[in-house]
Amino acid sequence: MKAWRLGAYGEGGDPAKAIAALKLEEVAVPTPGKGEVRVRVEFASINPIDWKVMSGGLHAACPCVFPYTPGFDVSGSIDAVGDGVTEFKVGDGVIADTGLTETCCTPAPAAGNCGAFADYAVVPANLCSSRGSASAETLAGLPLVALTSYQAMYTGSGRSFTGERLGDLKKGDKLLVLGGSSSVGLFVIQMCKEAGIHVAVTASGNKMPDGMSKIEFVKSLGANEVVDYTTQDWSEVLAGQNFDQILDCIGEDADLAKASKVLKKGGTFVSIANFNPACASTDEVLDPPP
Repeated sequence: MKAWRLGAYGEGGDPAKAIAALKLEEVAVPTPGKGEVRVRVEFASINPIDWKVMSGGLHAACPCVFPYTPGFDVSGSIDAVGDGVTEFKVGDGVIADTGLTETCCTPAPAAGNCGAFADYAVVPANLCSSRGSASAETLAGLPLVALTSYQAMYTGSGRSFTGERLGDLKKGDKLLVLGGSSSVGLFVIQMCKEAGIHVAVTASGNKMPDGMSKIEFVKSLGANEVVDYTTQDWSEVLAGQNFDQILDCIGEDADLAKASKVLKKGGTFVSIANFNPACASTDEVLDPPP
């Protein structure tokens, strides 16, 4: 089969250099092990985690063994099943996230790190989901983005893979999403609507390809409040409203400093962008609002 392969992290931590060094190579078709399935890849999506892995910046927590085939999101059909797999059969249409900590580890799995950017990918069966009647193309970008959204909102006492607290939202709670029209933001808005969570988001009036503005789009998905960040400061517009959580999909350093104006005492700031550590509680590092 053909697979994109990378022989080393980007020189100097530069992911662009790693991307430029990718080679399309002929490699052996992987064999699924116990509890695994082999997926014939029809579509694979690209996420920020892909270039972050290529930079080498996650090596301490998620090391790669070279050469490796990048890519986590897989959409296609099952081509083979390993021992012990009973929930899927050959021919089933599935989507899957190959798993960051499941594949980027030492020693590497038999099928290697990541693996979506290839003709076939081996995936733990418990990381697969049936795509039902939906096409492989329609759901190709769903797995990692939707999983990130769910973890950031609902895992509660759980932790990220590096140990930080995650969200614990319930019906009636209030969430602010910085970057409501981001991929994660769009899924979060819809999850909030279904769960009875009040959701405010930041977005802009920029037009989408169909002519609808991003503000109009997030409202159509169920956003209760929208702050146009190009003309307003969300921390002033929403000051004192005692949100239970802020989910940061942007990564502006100044946003954490402003969070106390909006969060209730004990509220949580969770970031999927470049804030480190990944989240914090107002009990711990933020001054609660007066």
